[in-house]
Amino acid sequence: MSRNSLISLLAALCWLCSVSAEAKRDTQSEHSSNVAELQTKAAQGFVKQELELAAAYFAGRGVPKDLAQAAYWYRKAADQGNPAAQVYLGYLYAAGLGVPQDTAEAIRWYRRAASSNSPLAEVNLAAHYMRGDGVKQDTAEALRLLRSAEEKGYGRADAYLGRASYLGSGVPVDHAAAEAWLKKGVKRHDPEAECFLAEWDAYEPRHVPDVPLEARLLRLSAAAGYVPAIHGLGLLLANHPELPQAKEEATNLLMSSAQAGYWPSSAALGILARDGRLVPKDQSAAYRWLRIAVLQGGSPAETYVHHELQRLARALADPASRDQEAAEWLQSHPDRDLFAFANQMNAKYFPIQEVYAPAVDKEVESQAEEPN
Repeated sequence: MSRNSLISLLAALCWLCSVSAEAKRDTQSEHSSNVAELQTKAAQGFVKQELELAAAYFAGRGVPKDLAQAAYWYRKAADQGNPAAQVYLGYLYAAGLGVPQDTAEAIRWYRRAASSNSPLAEVNLAAHYMRGDGVKQDTAEALRLLRSAEEKGYGRADAYLGRASYLGSGVPVDHAAAEAWLKKGVKRHDPEAECFLAEWDAYEPRHVPDVPLEARLLRLSAAAGYVPAIHGLGLLLANHPELPQAKEEATNLLMSSAQAGYWPSSAALGILARDGRLVPKDQSAAYRWLRIAVLQGGSPAETYVHHELQRLARALADPASRDQEAAEWLQSHPDRDLFAFANQMNAKYFPIQEVYAPAVDKEVESQAEEPN
């Protein structure tokens, strides 16, 4: 490269840096201006601005992240009868975010939103009735709520009705009906339906798996941030290197879902490190990942990895140091998310998903299979 060309390139880079810095300042200024307007309108009792201000505090967009302030503004909108705010406030109580965890209070807000025909509230209530969490377990009521949400076109309800039919939760086992429900949910672009249908394709005993189809479904679901799909896609790509995939995509996906608190991904990363597949063979790293899985998953994870952890511990000179590393890693990644967003700024309102799926799900350890 000539000296003049180099000078021109450096000048261009400096210009780009200045433009980027200026754009960043403009964006920050715009956010501050928008937040000031939101605060003015919200203080006057405008529900739309209350919701948006709550979302800003929840995401830390234009203001410091403050879950207590998010809960405050969601409550303001919820008290005015807004069903979306009622669902979000219920979410915060169910998860203990910005308010003390209180399942009864969560259910109270879900019921208020459901009385306004909110399908999201109906699905959340169904989750509680399926699990018997805060209410007496009642699969019939759960299914009634799911069917009501499904009739409103809510694809998540299709996903859960499909899983209920597959497992026989409150209805007879009917795999054909399960497939039909899941396909209906996929047509409605529901990420859980996409993930469940990929699982159905993989595990239905009377069905020849279609691996490329599973990959397409999991990619759609993972793109929406559904953590089990991110894990499932990572595992599928690890087990099927013939599938189109980016360099290190499988391990990056598993890392992403592990960071979201999904212990089967941490266990899978441990197995890959143990065997030297996709990553360098490293027994110390394998032990650390398996310890992280136990810290994330508790008893189910402990049962799954117990013998391998013992074997690796005997082979290491200082397993206590790896235990400390695992604990420190978990402190840096404490979340346990059902949905993880690569860029939360793409979402307008927060939170936007249910706390969890109903208990029609199989135990999560069923997804903790080792890479082949």
